[in-house]
Amino acid sequence: GIPPYSQGIGHTPTHTDSSHVSSPDRSNKLLTCTMASENTTTQRRTTGSSDAAAPSSTNPPHTSTTGGSSNSSTIMLPFRILSKTPAIITILLRVLLWPLFKLVNLAFPPKEFDGINNSTGSDRAARAFVTMFQKQISLVRPVMPDPNNSEGGATNNQEHYVEPACPFSSRGYNLTLSDITSRPPNSRPLLLLYLHSPLHADGSKFLREYLCHSQLLQLLNSNNSDSHGSVVCFGASIHTADGQRMRDMLGVTSFPFMALLSVKSSGSSSGNGNNNNNGGSVPMELLLRMEGPQLVKIPPAQITTYLNTTITRQAEVLAAEEARRLQREEEQHLRREQDREFQETLLADQMREIAVQEAAEQERREQEEKEEEERLKKAKEESRLEDARAMLESAGEPPAGSKGVARMRFAFPNGKKVDRRFHTVDTIETVRSFLIVHFHEQGIEMKNFGLSTNFPRKTFNEEEGKLTLEEAGLAPQAVIMVQDLDS
Repeated sequence: GIPPYSQGIGHTPTHTDSSHVSSPDRSNKLLTCTMASENTTTQRRTTGSSDAAAPSSTNPPHTSTTGGSSNSSTIMLPFRILSKTPAIITILLRVLLWPLFKLVNLAFPPKEFDGINNSTGSDRAARAFVTMFQKQISLVRPVMPDPNNSEGGATNNQEHYVEPACPFSSRGYNLTLSDITSRPPNSRPLLLLYLHSPLHADGSKFLREYLCHSQLLQLLNSNNSDSHGSVVCFGASIHTADGQRMRDMLGVTSFPFMALLSVKSSGSSSGNGNNNNNGGSVPMELLLRMEGPQLVKIPPAQITTYLNTTITRQAEVLAAEEARRLQREEEQHLRREQDREFQETLLADQMREIAVQEAAEQERREQEEKEEEERLKKAKEESRLEDARAMLESAGEPPAGSKGVARMRFAFPNGKKVDRRFHTVDTIETVRSFLIVHFHEQGIEMKNFGLSTNFPRKTFNEEEGKLTLEEAGLAPQAVIMVQDLDS
């Protein structure tokens, strides 16, 4: 029973390694433990079996599971092949039909009116329709009254007849739609669309007796100016690309056909004449639709009335929308003005508050600077006084009658005089230190003072403080005038 167990170990995932296969006894025990843990339900049902029978009873299900997975893969293989079949057939058909497409293009080249993106063909088709319509206008000559006929009879006076202009656009559908969408929404004209079927029995009759009617031509021409017109007329034959596209877009099944459309937005139209406009992507609203054989059974004046009523109502709708737009703009402008005034008031209040804060801050800084200046000045005076006292204590006053003594008499601005003895080796700075201490003890406010002598006339400043009294010519005696430099 060793070979089946070793085979079972080889199918056990990640729980064994090469060391488990090297020993048959060890492999037998390991497989017994592994299979017992995976098939506890089977072991519960089996009673009275030996330890050696456990692996043999669990080995067949393990083998059957492996066979089931391989069988399922074999069954799914045909379905995978079938799923790729449409793509393979499509590629083969394209390769096989490519020469046929080339032959068809050579045998039947595109005509001048073919292709919805052919701007040249679209314009030619529009001009061809305008030429055909103009010929129909020329054939219809209304009876004009003769002004020389005193009896008031009506004769065909061709001299006073002015042929009406053709109201239909001579540009292709894409360019005509671009002209409409390029205008502002509040002044965007309506689109009058006429689809002509040359093979229809009533096509020529409707074109000649209805569209060429004088009242209808007058209505269309009066509302069909270049920049301020309220209606743009476009006509096309259903045998052209533009006509067929309009037929498919509107679902036209009977003729004659005429519709009045309102173009809502520009959509993908660029309005730059590149002919990239797609009529299906521009939203339109159908205002009036007239089609079928019943159309030639009503009077032409009634069709004119229908169109005039629809145009008038649409003009009223546009006027109401324009009034609402102007009202919204006025309200927005008023709201903006109120917001601007509020912001200006708020800004002025903020600026005043900032100015008050800055003034308070400036005053606080000036007060602090003043206090700091006074503190530094006081500290400087104290330091100056301490230095003067230290210098006097170190120099001392020599006794009277000793050698190397210089007698000084100080004359103050208030007339008082003070005598003091100094060593001849003392400096001018020692003399100034004596005066500093004397002013402090006597309560005299004299911070900045100068020293000078009359005979000879000489002034001693702070830069000459290192000179000794003997070097300055103040020994053995001298009279020094003390001046208050701040007075």
